[in-house]
Amino acid sequence: MKRKRSVKEILERRKRRTFDHSNEVLIGKVVGVHGIKGEVKVKSESDIFERQIEATPEVSLYRGTKHERLEIEEIRPYKDIYLIKFKGIEDRSSAEERMGGEIYIKKEEQVPLEEGEFYYHQLIGLKVLDENGREVGTVKSIFEQPASHILEVETPKGKTILIPFIEQFVKEVDLKEGKIVVSLIEGMEE
Repeated sequence: MKRKRSVKEILERRKRRTFDHSNEVLIGKVVGVHGIKGEVKVKSESDIFERQIEATPEVSLYRGTKHERLEIEEIRPYKDIYLIKFKGIEDRSSAEERMGGEIYIKKEEQVPLEEGEFYYHQLIGLKVLDENGREVGTVKSIFEQPASHILEVETPKGKTILIPFIEQFVKEVDLKEGKIVVSLIEGMEE
């Protein structure tokens, strides 16, 4: 008879199996399946997702403690996400096994960015300053919304501020200096 593991043992085991993503970039997440022929629904984690996928025929998919390299057969936009058909995934149940998975590419496979483009991971951790140079906080994450992306900024006091990533509020992104300059309106910091 198998001995039941404690929650602590399970978490410790998972920690040992976590993957090192230091040489990789997250570009998408599998959020569902589509149809019966093995297509998965992927939410983009990059503004240049389609361009990136076209330049990278093979990606890494991580789900839990599993990792696999998958070759992209077909990609197409669908509503506000993408439908991807991977080679070797031929039916709905195989596609369902990939739900919740994260899609990564190697850093050296990143396509060159144009002026004003960045990868989400490059913004995480940047200092956020107002136009007078006062520190507003640090970027913790980015939410993708239909109208615009939203910067989640943690203030020095531990409070969270949400700033739409549009020209009205985000005035400058300086990756070299590690900062984002914003113009906030009354009430945003409350």
